Amino acid sequence: MRSRWWFGVVMCAAVLVNGCAVRLGGPGPQTYNALALVDAAGEPAAVAQSLKAAAADVALVSAPYDSAWFAQVAHQAQLTLSGPGRTGPSGLALFSRLKVLGDTVVSLPAGPGRLHVMDALYEIDKTRNLDLMLMQIGDSTSARDAVRSLLDYYAINVGGTSAVLLALRAPSTAAADSAAVLLRSAFGTVIDCQQEQKQGQPPPVPTPSGTLRFFYGPQARIQCERGRLLTASPPTILGRVVVGR
Repeated sequence: MRSRWWFGVVMCAAVLVNGCAVRLGGPGPQTYNALALVDAAGEPAAVAQSLKAAAADVALVSAPYDSAWFAQVAHQAQLTLSGPGRTGPSGLALFSRLKVLGDTVVSLPAGPGRLHVMDALYEIDKTRNLDLMLMQIGDSTSARDAVRSLLDYYAINVGGTSAVLLALRAPSTAAADSAAVLLRSAFGTVIDCQQEQKQGQPPPVPTPSGTLRFFYGPQARIQCERGRLLTASPPTILGRVVVGR
């Protein structure tokens, strides 16, 4: 009887040492403050202070300045800079506290127009990544053509194990609204995530955010706890997102 009891204790200890943690769920959810800001203007110190005031862990920022301006923002906000990429009228840059695995900037054909993209992949841990994508629709580009180009790029370049935050700057509010409608089957919207429809309640009234839209997905990997418009000019959205196991 004693030998059986002792054997059970030994086996239990072996399980705890060799993999019980993985079977119990592995790494826990990670929460981030994510900020999207387009058409940023002013001194680097002022923009950096905005990122610090929002306690941003990641930030997706467009501005009509050179790489030195973005580098100063990153330094003063104490964030790592990816970019800026400049294939269109504005520089597109990504800021983060995470380890960057790689980044790219591309200008994609979108019908007769263009879609400008800054994309970077970050490591959360050995099994999870976060992909930040900042996209600007060209002035002569339709929302439908831009979204088609976006989804083609997404299908080829974004790994199936990555959580994604995607900020989209459109040339007009109408174009931004159209793009959001076309993307709603694939992504959640950060700004209204705390107002998601509940059974028996009417759908939420969209919060106006000008030319900026901020998305997260796939929702099996990343959720949004709350989001809000910080400023209408320049358009700035802050969300609190959770990357699951």
